[in-house]
Amino acid sequence: MTTSKKHQRYSKEIKLKAVRRVLENDEPVNVVVKELGIRNRDNVYEWIKKYRKNGESGFDRSIGRPKKEEISKSTDERVDQLRVEVDALKKYLEILHQGGHK
Repeated sequence: MTTSKKHQRYSKEIKLKAVRRVLENDEPVNVVVKELGIRNRDNVYEWIKKYRKNGESGFDRSIGRPKKEEISKSTDERVDQLRVEVDALKKYLEILHQGGHK
């Protein structure tokens, strides 16, 4: 029984090797895919797009993703901001409520 990987991840080195062989050496994508053991040729086309847009750094996994610390910080800042707004609204309602009973 054989098992297949639906979503195989490729290293930055493999991606760069494939892209360079296609772009710099004018090798056909089908040949590169076969020789490097890449499951789908569409992967190479996507890597080429990333490479053209961002260069080698396009293959860094952290590109475009906020770090956990950034998410936590921005969430904490947003919570603080909402607390200030809630407090202001409570004071406003209290003022309205007091004014209506006089």
